[in-house]
Amino acid sequence: MGSYSSPGWRELDVAVVGGGIGGMSAATALRRAGHKVSIYERTDSLDQAGASISCAANGTRWLHEWGVDVAKGDGVILQKLISRDWTTGKILTEYALDDYEERWGYLYYMFQRQCMHTMLKDSALGEGEGVPAKLLMNHKCKKIDINTGLIEFENGKMASHDLIIGADGIGSAVRTILDIRPEKRPAESSCLHANVLTEDAIAAGFTDFSKDNALQFWGGHGEVWDKIVLSPCRGGKLLSYYCFFPREKGDFQNHYWGEPDRSVEELLAPYPQLNAQVRGHLALGKDIQPWRLWMQ
Repeated sequence: MGSYSSPGWRELDVAVVGGGIGGMSAATALRRAGHKVSIYERTDSLDQAGASISCAANGTRWLHEWGVDVAKGDGVILQKLISRDWTTGKILTEYALDDYEERWGYLYYMFQRQCMHTMLKDSALGEGEGVPAKLLMNHKCKKIDINTGLIEFENGKMASHDLIIGADGIGSAVRTILDIRPEKRPAESSCLHANVLTEDAIAAGFTDFSKDNALQFWGGHGEVWDKIVLSPCRGGKLLSYYCFFPREKGDFQNHYWGEPDRSVEELLAPYPQLNAQVRGHLALGKDIQPWRLWMQ
């Protein structure tokens, strides 16, 4: 895991710009390798958006390599991939993942982002191998001198490091400061995300989709953009829905996380012919937020 005795190895003083999932992952990896890490987060809190995040074998491998307590993530071990008919809900195809761990060496998890972030934050900042990383809030990166490793923050503070890692998302300040500006344009589809509590769906008399431990799909065939993706997480207690439709039915490219939730009516509007069970689930949706989609 570490490389303390490798020829030419030396401890580095590393800055990680961004305290999200990427930043905490980088900090954990560097800490385990014997380096000193400071995480600079631009906001005053570490709130994460409520969507789910998948972690296939290539990701789970590193969680184990870093000694992360995966149980803290309260994830769902995926057992199936299921495609269903848009209107009837009938299963069209079902792909079993029974031998997934045997084939790939590690399990396939689905986490809620908040749970995965907390799990990784505990690994970066808490007990375990290596010196715990330091987390500094309200440190928005303003300027970087790539020759000296000096970072200037908007709060007036400065810090010098041997290595600077930008882990500050799609709107990365680090990339902009380094004049790295990848071209992007809005995708042809838009997406609204919603969370549904399994207990609410069962209480309302709807299908318990959590029992399948499956990533499930409705629609998305051929040239049709309408598609629903269901990701179970939090041990099956939460169902994370991604609802895709043509961009002309809703354009969210100017939306930012933290804006007020959208309405259930807006969520359901593009799908008058959708299977009644899924519409029933979506009618119970909470934390309804756009997910901006881009292409390069």
